[in-house]
Amino acid sequence: MARGMTAAVRSCLAAGVALATVAVLTGVPGEPVEFLAVGPDGVTGGAESRSDEAVSLRAARESGEPVRVKSLTSATTEVYALPTGQFRADIAAGVQRFRRGGEWVRVDLTLKARPDGSVAPLAHPNDLWISGAKGTGEHDLAVVGAGENRVVMGWSGALPTPVLNANRATYPDARPGVDLVVEATRLGFEQFLVVKNRAALTHVGQVGYVFSGSGVETSTRGVDGSILLTGHAGEQTARIPAPLMWDARKNIAGSPVDQKPVRTDVVNRDGRVELTLTPDPEWLRSDSTVYPVTIDPTVNPLGTTFDTYVRETVTTDQNQKDDLQIGLLATTPATLTRSFITWDTTVLAGKQITAATVSFWNWWSHTCNPTSWEIWTTGTSTYTTTFTKQPEWFTKEATSTATHGSFDCSDAWATIDGKSFFQRAATANKTRSGMGIRATDETSTSGFKQFRSREGASPSQDPKASVTYNSWPTVQSRSTVPTTSCVTGSDRPLVNTLTPQLKATVSDGDGTAMAVTFEWWAMNVDQPIGSVSFGSVASGATAATTVPAGAFVDGGIYRWRVKAADGVSGSDVWSSFCEMQVYTTDTPVTGCVGGTDSDFNGDGVTDIAIADPEATVEGQAKAGHIRLVYGGGTGTVETLHEGNSQVSGNIGAGDQFGYSVSAYDANNDGCTDLAVGVPFEDLATTANAGVTYVLLGTPDGLAQGPASLTFHQGAGATPEQAEVDDQFGFAVAGAVALTGEPYLVVGAPGEDIGDSVDAGVAHYFRGNLNVLFQAGELVPGVVEQDDRVGYAVAASSNHFAIGSPGEAIGAEEFAGAVCVFSSYELVDGSPRLAVNFHQNVANVSGVAEANDLFGKSISIAPYRPAGAASDQADSLVVVGTPGEDITVEESNTVVADAGLVQRFHVTADAFTELPQLTHAPEEGAYLGEEVVVVNTEPASDGTNDTMFLAIGAPGADAGDLLDTGRVRVSPALADPIGTPTTIHRDASGLPGSAVMQELIGASLGATSQQLYVGTPYRDAAVYGFDWSSLSVGTAVPTTTWKPGQGGIPAGGTAFGAALG
Repeated sequence: MARGMTAAVRSCLAAGVALATVAVLTGVPGEPVEFLAVGPDGVTGGAESRSDEAVSLRAARESGEPVRVKSLTSATTEVYALPTGQFRADIAAGVQRFRRGGEWVRVDLTLKARPDGSVAPLAHPNDLWISGAKGTGEHDLAVVGAGENRVVMGWSGALPTPVLNANRATYPDARPGVDLVVEATRLGFEQFLVVKNRAALTHVGQVGYVFSGSGVETSTRGVDGSILLTGHAGEQTARIPAPLMWDARKNIAGSPVDQKPVRTDVVNRDGRVELTLTPDPEWLRSDSTVYPVTIDPTVNPLGTTFDTYVRETVTTDQNQKDDLQIGLLATTPATLTRSFITWDTTVLAGKQITAATVSFWNWWSHTCNPTSWEIWTTGTSTYTTTFTKQPEWFTKEATSTATHGSFDCSDAWATIDGKSFFQRAATANKTRSGMGIRATDETSTSGFKQFRSREGASPSQDPKASVTYNSWPTVQSRSTVPTTSCVTGSDRPLVNTLTPQLKATVSDGDGTAMAVTFEWWAMNVDQPIGSVSFGSVASGATAATTVPAGAFVDGGIYRWRVKAADGVSGSDVWSSFCEMQVYTTDTPVTGCVGGTDSDFNGDGVTDIAIADPEATVEGQAKAGHIRLVYGGGTGTVETLHEGNSQVSGNIGAGDQFGYSVSAYDANNDGCTDLAVGVPFEDLATTANAGVTYVLLGTPDGLAQGPASLTFHQGAGATPEQAEVDDQFGFAVAGAVALTGEPYLVVGAPGEDIGDSVDAGVAHYFRGNLNVLFQAGELVPGVVEQDDRVGYAVAASSNHFAIGSPGEAIGAEEFAGAVCVFSSYELVDGSPRLAVNFHQNVANVSGVAEANDLFGKSISIAPYRPAGAASDQADSLVVVGTPGEDITVEESNTVVADAGLVQRFHVTADAFTELPQLTHAPEEGAYLGEEVVVVNTEPASDGTNDTMFLAIGAPGADAGDLLDTGRVRVSPALADPIGTPTTIHRDASGLPGSAVMQELIGASLGATSQQLYVGTPYRDAAVYGFDWSSLSVGTAVPTTTWKPGQGGIPAGGTAFGAALG
């Protein structure tokens, strides 16, 4: 009855020699080349502000009149200091002014002829020039921009004297029956061909334009059909929206009924861009087309603000139009419209908004009756914004019923309260802020309105806002030591310390001393971890504070903010958050979803790592490899071994890469990482010293980004040397502690201590912390031969456990013991011992006997008893004792090596044993050779519906077939035990027939969704079972991984011997 396993178990436990006491991390990537020196905490510097704002504010108070803050004037904004101590920003959506000779000049697009016959606006921000009359040949039609941004649009053919009307120059019959029009826009110009009748169609079959100048070197085409021009300096200089054509039909809003895209061909040649337009001849000839027909393109240098409208059925960019539309337009059928503006809110960033009025020139409404409309904070609009691709609508900020511009009411400014909108933008420190405008009732045509856009001919009718704000106090700059920039989201910086120094330079508009407060937070929590305040901080001073030790954990993502207050109510506005990810060991990556077990590429789907530690790799027997199957069996398959991808080390015969594995997030980046034990790795000439790698997950897959981390004894500053048969990495277990900090436990059961062979040690790695566990040092007891400390290890969020199955209890050798430690709580720099138990400890069932092997397998899961406090951090620890002899009371016979499993509810410093599990004792079954316990809902109270236990009995027989093996599955908290679900080969379980010495149950793994059972020793495969099915007695696998199937390469020696 499977008695042959005893010798194998004993020889395994007796293997190993050598001495090593401390293991450290080696080969860690990401160490900064240098650090900014940490200065003292506190306040330094500061003086009376001489900024233009402060000086203007003092002048306004003294004079009692508003004073313009000259340095804040821009093309769209003017700021005035007010006698009240506040500021008023007058902001327009379009360009209002530009610099000429060091002075600000108001935009005036009125075209005037020059003495040489050419034409130009009275005041254009980009120096627009338009040609006068020309003879036949090639000519410059329009030029915009200067220096490196100069863009020239050419024309082929004669040009008559242009007729000027406001901002429009018309060249009558530039081609027979075709007027050429150039219209000055706020930043550039729009060029039209007005085809007056069908007889002129032969002259517009193809129309060519050449763009040249220092601002034109090449072009690229946008997805929307637009054309971006790039100059000789390599910078984008101008944009040509996708050309359109339309006929004379207009809808009720005065817009073309039907706009058609014009086919364009673009050739980049010799530093010029040749654009050819080919209007659709069928549409031009159609009887439904009403002449005249207009064909454009527009040339616009790139600007800093934006507005546009969107309308159902319209799929083209409308930002160049001179109106904004909202509400339901009375077309047939009616079509819904909305509008968007991107405001330049640079001067408002970080300010307190005390009042704001937004005004739109309302030149048409469907009715004069007041109808409600709204402004919202939205995402920013772009050239690709259409009705089906609108920016996100975030927050409704205000409602107005102002209505003008219909048959019985004159055009006028329609105003709305903008305080909430601009405060939201200011609080977020936005320099560009997206606003959406829409009708409140979008089902009635009575709410339709048209406002003038920033592309109107008169800048005085642009959308505008008058915003009153308090410019003090402000946080002018923020920094950290080590140095970082203030970034949020996926580009947040990595900081190689757990105690960064935070700095803020603050300023007050009138020089008042301030109180400065810092806060630091974990991501996605609703209260700060800590804070500190400084009083009497002068304007311009820098306050600095260092995050105290223990506040941040390795791999954690944090954010911090700061505020300055001068005692004025409402002035203490928090800055936006700066984010950072701190680490001391493993470099995190970005782009991982997180929250899924064994998700090595962070895509939200569980993957599986299947080890074959005995596989031959490149001719090296038992070198070992891992088959990484993405998508839980539906994705690609990757093979990892030493020396490939980002796996360190070199392939070596007998290394057994993957002898042990553990999946956990080693750097809190959302991609699961994999600890891989290679216990028989030779270090130089030291045989079987052992090594452990942590392969780092990335969106590209496991070990496809940063180099793997390497742990072994005798590395770095550790004085000890790895020695023969230490077997470092024989067992590995990683988890993320309750505090959010990842940690790793590595067993080296072959470690010799003094003359005690195979005494064994274990190591705990958490950030820079590296703690050694051995008998007499954190592990109770004295060093003895064959203790095999670290033969088995297990880890969870609350506790970790170290098994010593060779521990002698009294005279009973190989009786075994287990120690359980807090995963996060330290005492004198080491994890706190929670409990130490063996079978002779009070309140532990059974009696310690030779060869019981208590602790040969361990599993642990977080567990909160029903009714316990939500922060109670307990664990359920399951211990396998596969060598236990069971006495059958009915027959008073002893069943040797039947095996036993014991369950312990472990609290902070005590334990309670649940009834032990023996099932039907069978000689040599080795029940408990492997154990797995899971909690599928660790944030809830543990129940028999959420916690499950799987137990391997690889020595169990099937009739006359020895050692076929089986797995027993039960509710983890079951009391009484009940009948387990049994997994073995039969018609209602594993496929195929039972095979001698298959040892089913010798390899187990699990996620919160599935139990994995490996069968590496006969018909090699790994089977996945849903816990939900097992809980109702169904033992049919839902997933199978098998060499030669599902993209997994054929072959292998011990496929599935370890699972992660």
